Amino acid sequence: MSLLLVRSTILVLSLMLLSSFRMAAGDRPAEPLLYDVRGALVTARADVSAGLIGRTDRLVDEAIRATFRQNLLLRAILTVRILKTRQVPLVIGGRFEAEIFVKATAVGNGEPLAAGTFTVSSFAFSGQHADQRLAERIAERVAREFRLDTTSSSTLASALFP
Repeated sequence: MSLLLVRSTILVLSLMLLSSFRMAAGDRPAEPLLYDVRGALVTARADVSAGLIGRTDRLVDEAIRATFRQNLLLRAILTVRILKTRQVPLVIGGRFEAEIFVKATAVGNGEPLAAGTFTVSSFAFSGQHADQRLAERIAERVAREFRLDTTSSSTLASALFP
């Protein structure tokens, strides 16, 4: 009986020691890099619709203008390039996808600060509203990554009534 009590005590003490152990966060910075975004340029190849490019440019610029930074941060300009778009037809409507490349460049010296690629998709019942919904999704993602203020909300119901 005393052997069972000793084993139980060792087990409880081991569990307490292991539960208090925490690994370090690694090489990740505590806070993601934050920039004072001053402007954006949206570009694409000739096969991407002009409506998608124009609407994305307007929405990203609106988010930049709505953002106010309290602290002095490194000033940057964004280059948003729509690499390719495609449509996946569904039984009702379709899913529209776009691959995006974003690059942040320092205003002072023109040095690249950050770059990344991401894919966004949206659902629309008709092709005439697809560019509008896809532009909103692209602008939302850029605003989220660079912590820009935006007032638009994305819902499935807005696919019906843009």
